[in-house]
Amino acid sequence: MITLALSTLLQTSPRRFGRLFERCSAFLAGIEEARAMALRYDALAQLSDSELAARGLERPDIPRAVLASFGRG
Repeated sequence: MITLALSTLLQTSPRRFGRLFERCSAFLAGIEEARAMALRYDALAQLSDSELAARGLERPDIPRAVLASFGRG
């Protein structure tokens, strides 16, 4: 019985670890993307109104512009 249980555990473990790794990777990628978005937002927010206008933006447009630059807008 123990041999059967260990055999089953060893057969399913690689798949479980693989799924866990994929989920952790996706989570970390999401954190990285969120941080890049925050940095982009901060960079645009620091620009003057005239600098934003030169880019075709107004201050209320900054969140939309950030999302669009990451393909989410």
